Amino acid sequence: MKNKFSLYSLILTLVIALVLNACKKDEIENPVGTEPINFIQPDSSTIFASAGELVDFTLYLAIDHPIDSVRGAYFIDTTRGSSLPGVNALLENLTYADMQTEFFVQGFSDSLNVQTVSGVLEMPSTRIDGTGFWPYFAGSTTPFLPAQYDAVRVVFQIEAGSSQYEKQLKVIVD
Repeated sequence: MKNKFSLYSLILTLVIALVLNACKKDEIENPVGTEPINFIQPDSSTIFASAGELVDFTLYLAIDHPIDSVRGAYFIDTTRGSSLPGVNALLENLTYADMQTEFFVQGFSDSLNVQTVSGVLEMPSTRIDGTGFWPYFAGSTTPFLPAQYDAVRVVFQIEAGSSQYEKQLKVIVD
């Protein structure tokens, strides 16, 4: 009787395992989030880099219609991480039209709505006025001093028909 019970338990366990495995949905591999533009490399929307450094990037683009092109441009932000009311909010919401230097353009002819692109951003070696970047200061709590830094604000834009999508990468120059 004990052997019969063990056999039934084993068979029941196998049947349950097979049923659960058969009901498992195939997962589509999505390397990152669900936004139109996602950073694979760097894996954050704020990074640190040195003046003149080469910064590799990889973007995962996914929208609901074919992607025509992707562009990248940057703006040198010399407000030193301003703590003035509204200044940081303004800089966080820069658009492609606000950028000073375009560094990357790639067009697509294959009519796909999902693309992965890679490239390199060469960090500027000086500010717009030709002077060096301010060194990064993390701030302190006693006495309170806000963080101070120069940054390069990078905006990536994808175009798909009449639609445009943008995402910003903030590179703090250290």
